[in-house]
Amino acid sequence: MPDLYPYQTTGVTFLAGRGTGLLADEQGLGKTAQAIAAVDRVGAKSILVICPASACINWQRELTRWLSDPRAVEIRVVSYDKARGSQKKGLMEQCWDVLILDEVHFLKSWKAKRTQTVYGALCDGDGGLVSRAKYIWALSGTPAPNDVTELWPMMRALFPESLATEREAPMGLWDFRRRFTTGFQTKYGYKVTGGKNLDELKERLAPHMLRRKTEDVLPDLPPIRYGEVTLTSKDLPEGLREAEAGFEGDVIREALAAGKLPGPSAVVATSTLRRLTGLTKVDPVIDLVTYELNEGEGKIVLFAHHREVINQLNWGLAGFNPCLLHGGLPEDQRQKAVDSFQEDPSARVFIGQLTAAGTAITLTAASSVLFVEYSWTPSDNQQAAKRCHRIGQESSVLVRFVSLAGSLDEQIARVVRDKTETLSKVIS
Repeated sequence: MPDLYPYQTTGVTFLAGRGTGLLADEQGLGKTAQAIAAVDRVGAKSILVICPASACINWQRELTRWLSDPRAVEIRVVSYDKARGSQKKGLMEQCWDVLILDEVHFLKSWKAKRTQTVYGALCDGDGGLVSRAKYIWALSGTPAPNDVTELWPMMRALFPESLATEREAPMGLWDFRRRFTTGFQTKYGYKVTGGKNLDELKERLAPHMLRRKTEDVLPDLPPIRYGEVTLTSKDLPEGLREAEAGFEGDVIREALAAGKLPGPSAVVATSTLRRLTGLTKVDPVIDLVTYELNEGEGKIVLFAHHREVINQLNWGLAGFNPCLLHGGLPEDQRQKAVDSFQEDPSARVFIGQLTAAGTAITLTAASSVLFVEYSWTPSDNQQAAKRCHRIGQESSVLVRFVSLAGSLDEQIARVVRDKTETLSKVIS
């Protein structure tokens, strides 16, 4: 078994010493290795890992690499989608020594079927996979990507004592919202605008969580820097101009005027504008990447959202043997794309869909990241950028947000970049 860093040994002791725990180290600090070493520490004979689909094969490899005797342990690695679908019945029929919930923020919504499969219909553990395990360890560098209410399902299911009230019963979701958030009701549901009593919330969660920052435990890791690239297009498509001038543009301008980013409910409302903006950026991005790679840049990672944008980038950069990872690929092809980019010198471009490639993979072969399209949730971008800025990276990492000159994209990219950079400097 490979050696652990001293801080990782501390993480192993933390997990092994409790039945349930949240390891919330920043991305790239080796949460996988710590969890597997803790499996050895407690002498587990059966392990169930539930993780994003893109991470399944890597988890199988890492378990073989880090366990002292993999042949002596029953191992199951299942994606969140399969855990709530085709494999749910079989998983519930067995008891597990250890259940590992990788990227546990995938269970942030109490309404989601995968959350109810793992935590139970009421997020109280009853009837969920958590009721079938002796040890339950949650892993995530961003356990609450958008607001603190996303902590409630995990706290209710894994640490109910952390939600104790004067009535002794664990705090329900609405009580949690009233105590720790500010917000208002909309036709889309409750809209969180801020937090309150956060010191109390941290105190409640602290006994169950261990979090370390990169700069504190790996001071020699090269720095990560953030920037912006504003590109020009020969002509803004007429459809894009119309979308910016109409309702979709108004949604963005209203949010920016209030110093905020558009909320989740605006994603659908502005979908046409976002798709047209992404497509308009494709040609100038291809020109930029081609120039930089021809001028000596080793490898580069591109993130986008729309499949159409990803496909056009792939075609335009075909000469650099691009590796693609998007939600439509099966697990083995996802891992093959990562392996090729990491190991093949001729594979100089990685094109990843934010939702599929933004977590649980390692892309340290590159030190340059371009967000052709980006999430309006800053933590999503931070997670994606950390695919390159993690253990094994030997160069400083430059993360750039691509915007389109003369469009609303230019304004919102600047806000997203600033918020993402700020998020990377503070503890959630």
